[in-house]
Amino acid sequence: MDNWATLHVLNRALEAAPLGTFACAWVRRHHLPPAFRAVYYYVGIEALFYVLDMFSRLVFRNNVYLYHADTVVLVCCLLGAYRRLLPQRLHRAMGAGLLLFLGVALLDAAVLNGLFTDVNTYSQAFGCALLLALAIWHVLHLTRGSAQGSPLEKQPEFFLSTAVLVYCSSSVVSAVALNIIYHAGYDVATVIRLDTLLSVPDMLLMATQMGLLAWMFQLFPLSVSPRRALPHWLHYSRWHPRHYHLLGRSLPGLRLPRRPRWSAP
Repeated sequence: MDNWATLHVLNRALEAAPLGTFACAWVRRHHLPPAFRAVYYYVGIEALFYVLDMFSRLVFRNNVYLYHADTVVLVCCLLGAYRRLLPQRLHRAMGAGLLLFLGVALLDAAVLNGLFTDVNTYSQAFGCALLLALAIWHVLHLTRGSAQGSPLEKQPEFFLSTAVLVYCSSSVVSAVALNIIYHAGYDVATVIRLDTLLSVPDMLLMATQMGLLAWMFQLFPLSVSPRRALPHWLHYSRWHPRHYHLLGRSLPGLRLPRRPRWSAP
């Protein structure tokens, strides 16, 4: 396997990062505060998009539309979380920013790049810049109150903003770079290799973002404690075994013929 094939496999492996984060959030979904419900929905949709991405690659040979949808989900969900975390005086500005972003996303999908033609450079750059501004404002808001409250490493809000800063700061640069590559006049093989090369840092930071969000979710209690779940599981495993059948007969009832112990082979 050459280096380009290795990078391609690495990108495909890193794309599965939302699955682990969603599993971490799923077992805590009943104890998530309202501010983090939007983040939970974002991670769940990202896990769904991973499945749709594999389906689109195999069936349609085109997954560009998922980039447009992914950016809309990213901005809408995380902006909804910041709407609950930041002071109310910023709500009007966030609403205006969301409307402006939706206009850019619609224009990008319809005219500038196309929903099935090219990656959504403009909406990705604008949406990530908007989230970066909110994340920086939120970190400043947290640091001002951390002297009297709990430390930052015990606040889920801090890991949310850290995840946004890690991913969105790189995504703006990679979106602009991909737009330049696609319109620079290179041949198809060169464009594919440059796309693979630039996608590795973006996928790596996306996986880092999902890891930070998973750490954020583990700060919340489980929906059902392991001690409470264990008796139910033991009751099911002892008193309700699954019955498997082979040729119309249950497996416990089957008796295979045994060869005599001292018979000749």
